[in-house]
Amino acid sequence: MKRPLQLGRDGRGVRKLIRVILDLSLFILAVTLACPSAVAQGGTTTVTSGGSIVVGNGTVIPPFPQPGRWAEFESKSSDRYEVRHFRYMVPNGSPAIELFVTTDKRDENHDGVFEMGLVQGFVRGFASNTGFTPEMPVFREHSIGTAKSLAASVKLSNGTRTLRVYAYVYPRKPSLTFITVTAREGVEEGIETYLARVDLR
Repeated sequence: MKRPLQLGRDGRGVRKLIRVILDLSLFILAVTLACPSAVAQGGTTTVTSGGSIVVGNGTVIPPFPQPGRWAEFESKSSDRYEVRHFRYMVPNGSPAIELFVTTDKRDENHDGVFEMGLVQGFVRGFASNTGFTPEMPVFREHSIGTAKSLAASVKLSNGTRTLRVYAYVYPRKPSLTFITVTAREGVEEGIETYLARVDLR
């Protein structure tokens, strides 16, 4: 049975404690360098004091061009995926746009399938909560600037009013899914102009 570490007057115990700490630090550093994907997966996503969202891989999402601010809402996690949920909140109005940052814990190829399902779930949930009847999203490959995305436009109606959901999925590490719900016509160009300002890494 090992004796507990003694910090004797001669300083040997202190030197041994320092050596243990250094050995542990070197071990952690070695594991970190050997597993760069683990570092990327563990990166944080935060809202900065300047009003942008900075994703762990260095991607920067600026404020939406409308008075308001980004705010984080309930995040969800499963054995495979972690999803961070942000809304750009507008005073006395509905969110201008929503963002889901998804990390695949298995670090496999990002094909956007999970994110397209996320959009379908969003549309069904929104329609159920508001009494609208939705179409199902049909995604197409789409480029905004040099960035490749999967885009869908979905119409929802309740007999007297029509809304439209615009969704853009960027299959990346981590992936980005932007969703906006609007009653206005012809807003696609404005949304895509904003998305072109996202600094993707």
